[in-house]
Amino acid sequence: MSSAPESLGRMVLANRPWRLARDLSKLIVGTLATAVIALVNSTVWTMADQLSAARLLLVGVVAVAALAIWLVRAHGLWQRRGDASDRSDVTRANAATVLTLFLGLLCAYLVLFALALIAALLAVPERTLDSNLGHPATFADRLAITWLVCSIATVGGAIGSGLETSEDVRRTIRRYSV
Repeated sequence: MSSAPESLGRMVLANRPWRLARDLSKLIVGTLATAVIALVNSTVWTMADQLSAARLLLVGVVAVAALAIWLVRAHGLWQRRGDASDRSDVTRANAATVLTLFLGLLCAYLVLFALALIAALLAVPERTLDSNLGHPATFADRLAITWLVCSIATVGGAIGSGLETSEDVRRTIRRYSV
């Protein structure tokens, strides 16, 4: 770390988490490809129709957490005490990594949600959806489908993130001076 300890907030802001999705393009390609496949899968529609909002939220949180853990482990983002001279620097760097990933993946999830919802409204015919669900589909049904699609796609993003180099991922997650 630099000689003057940086605040956690400054470190996270320096990382620009809102740009994570743009900077990890292979992760996004994996996410979008998975979203397209999931969006046209009637089994996903049926599952989303049967899940409560609480379970959809839980699935989304677990998907984002799984991708974050995968990124940390696959690309060696977690610092150990032996890697830095000061324990508080290591703790602050790891906290900045976690917050950056959380905020960056949340931004990516929200953008993906908006894109998937537009695609669901445009590409999934109402009669086809009604027929598969066994009842007239509502906007809430499309929101649930979109939520589940995004959660599945987020896990699929882990495949794409495996194509990113560890150096690119570290450079994206740790923009503050080390």
